[in-house]
Amino acid sequence: MGRIPHWLAPVLIYFLTIPSLSGAVTDKTVYPVGVFEGIPREIGVENGSLVGRFADIYRCVFDRVEGNFQFIEMPLARILFQLEKGELAIGLPLVQTADRDQYADFGGRLFQTEYVYLFLEQYPPLRQVSGLRYAFVRRFIGNQFLQGDKASAVMVAEWKQAVDMVKLGRADVVVLPAVLIDHLMAGYEKPFYVRTAAWVDLSLYVSHRFGAGRLAPEFRRAIRDCESYDDRE
Repeated sequence: MGRIPHWLAPVLIYFLTIPSLSGAVTDKTVYPVGVFEGIPREIGVENGSLVGRFADIYRCVFDRVEGNFQFIEMPLARILFQLEKGELAIGLPLVQTADRDQYADFGGRLFQTEYVYLFLEQYPPLRQVSGLRYAFVRRFIGNQFLQGDKASAVMVAEWKQAVDMVKLGRADVVVLPAVLIDHLMAGYEKPFYVRTAAWVDLSLYVSHRFGAGRLAPEFRRAIRDCESYDDRE
């Protein structure tokens, strides 16, 4: 075979480098991630990164999914609203519900945590008590845990407000994650009581309306790799 003509060499170099260039293409999309605010010991955002007791297991997941993820702390109600509108790509930490499944994909169980009832009187089984007022943050799944005849819900913006409602006598029971109790009841010197409401699966949701649909299956695979059993360690 003869020598390659000098005018052909640049053309061959161009075509030979196309595969390597295409292989180097990465996803430059910025994916906004809503992080449930108000539980900083468990999960929060600091200098653009996840922090808190739950941070390692979520970092395990995000390290396995390609993308430029921007973590933003916000109230639960805002996370769910923006997931539905497609203004957020991902929300965490979240529990699966039928309502949320209509506009986002649940990632599958990543770990479990305990939800509890907190109250200041020594009640009998709550299902036997009529007219209890249950306090919890807006769009939390507290409605699923109402017990007793004529139970009602008092919804507030943050967990501290829910606990304060009980301390002030404006509600009877708080439904909340057990991990928040020692923080929110620190310094409270009177008796209080805690009962398990449920152990729930925690994970994240990926909005149906954000992106081309690549994220949900990739996050489900990553969550299977990183799954833990609960937060009791």
